[in-house]
Amino acid sequence: MVSTYKFLNFISNILKRPVSSGLFYLVFFLTLDDIIVAEQRHQIKKIEILGLNKTKHYIIEREIFHPVNTSLDSSLANLDRNRIFNLGLFDNVSWRIMPLENGNAILQYLIIESINRTPPLIFPAYDEEKGWSLNGVMIIKNFQGKNRTIETIASIGGEKRLQFLINDPWIFGNHISLSAFIEQNSYDHLFLDRSVNVKNIKVSIGKWYGEKIKFRFSPTLTSKNFMNKNDTLSYKYLSPEINLEIDTRDIFWNPTSGTRIIQSVIPKLGENSFYVWNQSFSFYIPAFFKTVLAFNTTVQRKYGHKSDVWMSYLGNSFNVRGWELPEKKSVLDDYRFGHDYVFSSLELRKLVLNKINGRLGFTNGLCIVAFVDGGLISREWEDLDRKKFIGGVGLGVRIPVPILQSLRIDVGWGIKDNKLINEHSFHFAVQQKF
Repeated sequence: MVSTYKFLNFISNILKRPVSSGLFYLVFFLTLDDIIVAEQRHQIKKIEILGLNKTKHYIIEREIFHPVNTSLDSSLANLDRNRIFNLGLFDNVSWRIMPLENGNAILQYLIIESINRTPPLIFPAYDEEKGWSLNGVMIIKNFQGKNRTIETIASIGGEKRLQFLINDPWIFGNHISLSAFIEQNSYDHLFLDRSVNVKNIKVSIGKWYGEKIKFRFSPTLTSKNFMNKNDTLSYKYLSPEINLEIDTRDIFWNPTSGTRIIQSVIPKLGENSFYVWNQSFSFYIPAFFKTVLAFNTTVQRKYGHKSDVWMSYLGNSFNVRGWELPEKKSVLDDYRFGHDYVFSSLELRKLVLNKINGRLGFTNGLCIVAFVDGGLISREWEDLDRKKFIGGVGLGVRIPVPILQSLRIDVGWGIKDNKLINEHSFHFAVQQKF
């Protein structure tokens, strides 16, 4: 009581001085929000997870870093929310505070589980390089409630494929993942007069170091045949792929901030060996009117054997959009084909038709995009020439889809020699371009 009286008397003396009183009002109102926030900080005595029906609680608990018996830290709670959502198992994740009578509080994470399992389905599917196929699919995500994935896919048509995948992102100790992939696939080559038959067996072991750095080692056995009526080109390789990734994105499916850097080395060891070095750099920053500016640059260098059957090209959903796909027997020495390339993309993304679960909920909805792409490609890195530059501009939409993250639809116009190509092109793919 005495201390309160002295404090009020001190305030009264300040207000009697005109200059001091003006400064006092300024400082007081500038710090008022901080004072209120400080008074509202709760002591967290317990953490609860609500809304789980199938997922094991420990799957969520290992993603929660906010301590108990300490004051609420909203930044830590938001990071926990993002980590939980990035598991890819939930439609919505949010958190809230439930005050207790003694002045403490319970921190609650509210979760809505998404569809994680499909019954055996048969449906048509489209791949822009291979065309239409009839697919039989069974996907189980979050198998046994332990964030494990099992996929079985069979298709006929543009692709004749059998594929099996199993993945566990935390099979050993702390963030050590294991996956296995088996595939047999055949299809017609996009621009060569050959059909392709592929057999792959791949095992991948990965580990997170902290929250931002991931290392993955993926030895793969590959048998690949390129056939036509004249001859068959056969390749058998062991590919001990190494991948290092630095990832600070907040939300994986539609980041609003952060960076992602990927370095991949892919040796193809066998007869006619070659090596691929792939680099990707992406960043995401908040822009005006609640938009996000996203930028990516990707570079590929290839060393060793360089056959036309291993040729890459620009002008599709995954590099430079706005171009029609190359046709059979295209001239492979023009500006769209090569082994070494560099391309960049700039996107302005806006989330619309938002679905919001509470004041602190994660926002999920339709994403519209404006984009500009551009790149260079050549048979040899030294031959990259600005005269070969091609670009593309356009608009797109990203539709959130359970299990697949999002469906990507883009329409674009190609650019060559500083001129727009008259015809527009549509591109369909799954997930964000980067």
